[in-house]
Amino acid sequence: MTDLRVSPHVARLRCSKSGVEVPLASLRKAPGLCSCCPAPGKPLLVEYEPGAVRAAWQPPAARETGLFRFGAGLPVTGLPASYAADVGNTPTLFHAGLSRELELEVFIKNEAQNPTGSFKDRGLALGIALGAAFGARRFCLPTQGNAGVAAAFFSSRLGLPPAVVYMPEGYQGSIYHRACSHFGGEVVFAGANIAGAGQAMRAALAEPLAGGECVDISTFFEPGRLEGKKTMGFEIAEAFPGSELPGAIFYPTGGGTGLVGIWKALNELRGWGVADAAHTQLPRLIAVQSSRCAPVVNAFRAGASEVTPVTSQGTIADGLDVPGAIMGHAMLDAVRASNGFAAAVEEPDIERAFQDFGRHGIGAGYESAATLAALRDARRSNTIAAGSKVLLLLTGTHLIPLARRGQGGE
Repeated sequence: MTDLRVSPHVARLRCSKSGVEVPLASLRKAPGLCSCCPAPGKPLLVEYEPGAVRAAWQPPAARETGLFRFGAGLPVTGLPASYAADVGNTPTLFHAGLSRELELEVFIKNEAQNPTGSFKDRGLALGIALGAAFGARRFCLPTQGNAGVAAAFFSSRLGLPPAVVYMPEGYQGSIYHRACSHFGGEVVFAGANIAGAGQAMRAALAEPLAGGECVDISTFFEPGRLEGKKTMGFEIAEAFPGSELPGAIFYPTGGGTGLVGIWKALNELRGWGVADAAHTQLPRLIAVQSSRCAPVVNAFRAGASEVTPVTSQGTIADGLDVPGAIMGHAMLDAVRASNGFAAAVEEPDIERAFQDFGRHGIGAGYESAATLAALRDARRSNTIAAGSKVLLLLTGTHLIPLARRGQGGE
């Protein structure tokens, strides 16, 4: 870790809501939420020096493997190649069967190929590295899914003390508990849900969090996870050289880091002057949620600028069971700026799509299956016209829902 440092290409941090700049020189510890907005604050965004990125940006053929193949546009440098060489690089593939069924050009990008089985690896790899570059030595977060597993995994890879992973009561013995422990995580159970687990964590760890030696790496609570997730956007752009991008990306939306990240990445490529000349039109972003937990859908339909938390009725898709959204304003902005929309799908349709994934030989979980359910709804209403080019972002492996069933789950 002796060479780990913030990239010289980083110009500043900026509040995602107010736009207030946070100079790097003013930071004495790893950045968290802003101090300019009402408590607890809003997420910060990393901004780069366009000329520096443009000068260092490499063509695809010259890039190494792994997450840091886009290192010119990421906020950390100096990591060993082995740290994230197996993260990302997930292919974007045309799917003939779904294309025939839906009379579309359907592409899938399946994040299950990441080392712990989900796209969470991208965000946690960068979030932990960025925090460590600012001097943090331990990380904590509440989770009811894959994020805790990835936090434990990358803390272990960087040789840090175990990540402290708070899970709701009732998750004892779950596949998430066992996977976190397997990768060295210190698992604590508290609260009835992820919000309750987070409250308990912040109370118990108030002193190390205030001092900066421990970093709360919850969704959007620091800027690194967004930077890691945005690499999906770089890869999507790279997958369509010399041809138009998909007209729509269907994204399973819980915390929404990837949704905001993909939009950030596609716009950064333009701002840095390294975008493919054929990518004149950016995709519409479709935020997909379960009808049983749909705060972003509710806010979008109401024309709101912020997302109001809801009471979740529970969903089989763990990653969609997120009742609030601290970055809701940016999610709504991205969907609207892209001329996209937000869609809520029913639980039986998620289950049906998951089964159809198996029939088609696609290894992805319930959250991912929600994107297929939403695309089918959009075709029935002709919101997505026949012949359109679309991409389904599949966020994690099919093995977790199958394992949960084996434990007597849904």
